[in-house]
Amino acid sequence: MTLDTETQDGMSAVAAECLRRIITAGGLDAEVSIGTPDASDILLEITGADAGSLVGQHGHTLDALQYIVMLIINKKRETRIRITIDAAGYRARRVLTLSKFANQLADEVVSSGQEALTDPLNPMERRIIHTALAERGDVSTYSEGEEPNRYMVITPKTS
Repeated sequence: MTLDTETQDGMSAVAAECLRRIITAGGLDAEVSIGTPDASDILLEITGADAGSLVGQHGHTLDALQYIVMLIINKKRETRIRITIDAAGYRARRVLTLSKFANQLADEVVSSGQEALTDPLNPMERRIIHTALAERGDVSTYSEGEEPNRYMVITPKTS
């Protein structure tokens, strides 16, 4: 479900202010701006001297911030709003990295005829791989396992 513009603008402002307070409480030098969302309802972008430190190892700190802000924003809502938080362009770089990795893995699957498994990935990363390989006619993808150890399986398509 997509939000109407008025609701999206209002909730974006609330989410941005919530994230600003968290960053300020942490004593970090970073700014929050509202971006143009793609796959989510709200996109918040963090820039500034400490933006990179908010990414954390493999994006875990960024994921945690995103989760906290989503919990706060969705606490009393019937319909869930999806929020994406990016810091220092990390998410965009991660999409490129995962897309390249997915295509390399798919090439190996096609040449060997054997399926390939990824390491465990979070839901957003699995979605990136699914999307990156969706247009290819030579492989298919699906997820297996239980969170937090859910991973992707890339299999060759049979003609």
